[in-house]
Amino acid sequence: MIERPPERQHPRYAIQIPFLHKAKTAAPAKAGVGWTRNVSEGGVCVELAEPLRPEMPLWVRLQTEAGPIDMEAQVTWAAEHGIPRGGILHGVAFTQIAPYHHSALQNMIHSKGLIRPSKVRLPFDVCVTCQPKGQDRPPLQGRTRDISRGGLLLRLPEVVPPETVMQVTVHTSPGPLTVEGAVAWVAPPEGRAPGGPIRHGLRFTRPTWSTSLAFGSLLVESL
Repeated sequence: MIERPPERQHPRYAIQIPFLHKAKTAAPAKAGVGWTRNVSEGGVCVELAEPLRPEMPLWVRLQTEAGPIDMEAQVTWAAEHGIPRGGILHGVAFTQIAPYHHSALQNMIHSKGLIRPSKVRLPFDVCVTCQPKGQDRPPLQGRTRDISRGGLLLRLPEVVPPETVMQVTVHTSPGPLTVEGAVAWVAPPEGRAPGGPIRHGLRFTRPTWSTSLAFGSLLVESL
């Protein structure tokens, strides 16, 4: 493994958001997708599908709740092997960022300080089909409202009790994605609109790296 810098100029925040990267070369380069492990004003630690060489210059994009943040960056180190259920860890330092994007980055990492939840939820509105496991009943049709690396917010036509495990098929334009998750919470009656869909929090129970990459690709725009 390449030695990491012994000191950090900026505090790091455990924020997990999609990360898009492309080699900064004269010839067209293929974009890659990963997820951040932590973020600072000076750089990020990210999980990527493929190893990148240290000192490689990049164009990068962070997909946030308020929109994308674009900048130039450079790979500082790369792990030799991937982590369990994840990608290959890399250190990436930001080298050039426009004032507007720098302000957006500051606002994101300091909006809640150290209490910010690591798995940040991003807007994500698509149709889903939910099938409770072990139950002989028709599947439920609904929609998502937002997504994080750890789960989905679902809007369903009826209550599904907490701890119910479901197979959820997310219908996206590239094709369906199926994930397994357990209902973590259900909106209380006083928080529901009469006749409207009921909000459910779904926690992924068997997340895979390939599924994380697929969702990350859906959440970021093309460079």
